[in-house]
Amino acid sequence: MLILGSVPFTADPVRAEEHVVMILQSAYFPGRLEVEPGDTVRFVNASGRVHTVSSSEGIWTTGPIPIDAEVTLDFEAAMAGRFHGWAQGLIEGRLDILRSPPNP
Repeated sequence: MLILGSVPFTADPVRAEEHVVMILQSAYFPGRLEVEPGDTVRFVNASGRVHTVSSSEGIWTTGPIPIDAEVTLDFEAAMAGRFHGWAQGLIEGRLDILRSPPNP
């Protein structure tokens, strides 16, 4: 006879979030996001022209996003920093890593 005991298993649920960045004619909205590794960032092109978003450090790019289309990226810590693209001129945004509040 085999008796299996119960082993309590507790784990924090994964709380990945999706963040949306609208690509407008002259800006990103919002221009700055706080994200955590594992979150997704969805770039939605509402600029009226094909748009490519790239990290200013050259680490990542969305590739060309057609008008009214979107691209979703899985955020990793190395992706933090400034990003940019060309609309009616250079527009810039920023992805920052969310800092947890200090424990009391």
